[in-house]
Amino acid sequence: MKVSEVFGFDVENNSADAWASRDDKLCPFRGSPCTKASKVAPLGICSLSDGVRAAALCPVRFLEDRRIFSDAGRLAFGTGAQIASFPEVRILTVAGEGGKTDRKIGKVDFLIGNIVDGKVIDFAAVEVQAAYFSGGNLQTVLRSFMENHHLDDADANRRPDFRSSAQKRLVPQLALKIPVFRRWGKKFFVVVDSKFFGALPRFGQTNEGNSELTWLVYPFAKSGASYSLGKPEVIFSMWDDVQTALREGLPPSPNEILAELQLKLSQQLRRGVRLTAV
Repeated sequence: MKVSEVFGFDVENNSADAWASRDDKLCPFRGSPCTKASKVAPLGICSLSDGVRAAALCPVRFLEDRRIFSDAGRLAFGTGAQIASFPEVRILTVAGEGGKTDRKIGKVDFLIGNIVDGKVIDFAAVEVQAAYFSGGNLQTVLRSFMENHHLDDADANRRPDFRSSAQKRLVPQLALKIPVFRRWGKKFFVVVDSKFFGALPRFGQTNEGNSELTWLVYPFAKSGASYSLGKPEVIFSMWDDVQTALREGLPPSPNEILAELQLKLSQQLRRGVRLTAV
């Protein structure tokens, strides 16, 4: 897959507005400078694409038009509700040891509140998961694009690493937070793109009334001169079913393991590591 968006704009968009935003390293989805990987030298690559569908590399990419909040709010509180979003709220407290003060952990990406007469009367969680990637260095591609105003990505030997994103990042986060919201009887939403969800192991679905984990799965496709989020597929699930499926995962083929070991062996030999005789 190739780089599809840089600092919020399609790489094929060479308009003055696009380059003004790129030169200022702005993120149009958050309305402020991009901070992905670094505040000084941000990795302003939002997504990778196969030319038709894209996969988000940055969770901020899902803030387009803030529709994830209205979609989740409608499901959580009903059509016509007024909502507000609150980023990075910690929901667990760990007791301090040795006289240290208690500290909070379990940061939820967003809580959305149901607002009535200026008061928060209910809330739900919105967790956003983008993909890691594996393959060629993106900093080099970004630097070349910014200097030459042209994408030199011919050797795009990279792909979104959905497996690591799910098993190493998403599962531990959900395991920490969902039991709390399940105990409270509050809705919990996970926002992903359709490529990410399509790479997940299959798990059972349930109805809205029994859902402990509701997925908002956004198709992320090219429309004219830009990529945009489409109408989400809503998938209701039970946490135990999801946890079992994601924990077990899908094993790679033996050839994938051999290829990975061969790469590691080449690196060891270049460092002068000796083989062990047995």
